[in-house]
Amino acid sequence: MGLPHVNVLSKLDLLSRYGDLDFNLDFYTEVQDLSYLQNVLSASHPRFSALNEAICGLVEDFSLVAFETLAVEDKQSMIHLTRTIDRILGYVFVQAPQTDGNAPQGIGTLRPNQDALFTSAMGALPGHSIQDIQERWVDSREEYDAWESREWRKEGEEAAKRENQNN
Repeated sequence: MGLPHVNVLSKLDLLSRYGDLDFNLDFYTEVQDLSYLQNVLSASHPRFSALNEAICGLVEDFSLVAFETLAVEDKQSMIHLTRTIDRILGYVFVQAPQTDGNAPQGIGTLRPNQDALFTSAMGALPGHSIQDIQERWVDSREEYDAWESREWRKEGEEAAKRENQNN
């Protein structure tokens, strides 16, 4: 029996410690044309060339592999992964059925909105972009960390100021 599953590319917050990636992050998450990856792997590890070619061919033939990203320090990343898992498991939010106050109470007036179910389940999840994650955790991690630290400090100073004004 097939069960739903999610492939997660985790520890993105640690990725910058290991040098530059050969490709942008979306190349690794979307897993589309692996011939580029196969060339890089063959150049760096020629001993495994045949194995890499076979695995790349298998993944490309079935097109069933994709990855979600997770950086545990990033709240938005956690929320997106949770929503993705909920969707894959079939837990989707559909608003309560709308009733027409003028319609007689009969068959069909309280029927759930089936179109809303499929729209909710198949629609894109808001607020998630691989390019944003690449910029935040791979390309400019130090700059974002410094900016975030300054913002937290400002927020703390403003909270202390409000507390002093209230006392």
